[in-house]
Amino acid sequence: MRRATMVLLVLLGSAAFLCVCTQAIELTEVGIQVHLMHDPLLSDGDLRLGVGIGGYCKLAVADGWTMRAELGNPLEVFYPQFGLAVTYALGDRFAVEGQLRAQTDFRDLLYVALNAGGRMLLAGSETSRLVLSSFPFALAGFRGWQSEMSFLVTAAANAHLDYSWVASEHVILGQAIGVSLARLGQDAKMALPLGEIYGLIIDSVTHAGYRP
Repeated sequence: MRRATMVLLVLLGSAAFLCVCTQAIELTEVGIQVHLMHDPLLSDGDLRLGVGIGGYCKLAVADGWTMRAELGNPLEVFYPQFGLAVTYALGDRFAVEGQLRAQTDFRDLLYVALNAGGRMLLAGSETSRLVLSSFPFALAGFRGWQSEMSFLVTAAANAHLDYSWVASEHVILGQAIGVSLARLGQDAKMALPLGEIYGLIIDSVTHAGYRP
């Protein structure tokens, strides 16, 4: 069994262990999502878009604690991504969050990231919510073809806006837009350049969920 597969299985097992060991778990939402993101670099002078589709579920695990698990894959290649986020509410408007993400082709490529940040409720009512989030701190690990696993601690500027609308008693629809600042080098032909060595990455997540 290849090392990438073993690492991913350990991550999935750890997530399952956390879910089993946490008391009073309650399923609060389950749904599907479509992720649209552009390549930060131009491809033959053109902007290239990537589309991924997946599912997610949200769990209330304890007083003030929630968990979100998701599984998705790009449409063009088999490169599944697993995500697990744990959020702790600091009152009614603020929350801190940690995220674990892993993506692999089960052969040679493996990407793992631990992200830390927070969320803030900008506006809310009985039928809608607008949330601003940012995750500036990350520990990322990557293993490519014929290379060993390497890790890097990074700090990045990013922001995400997520609007959710309660369409009915059980159905919730939402749209999220994210903007990240990327540093790719002076010789890189960035799709959305911002200065000499920086560029913007914009991504979109459309989600539809069911609340039991």
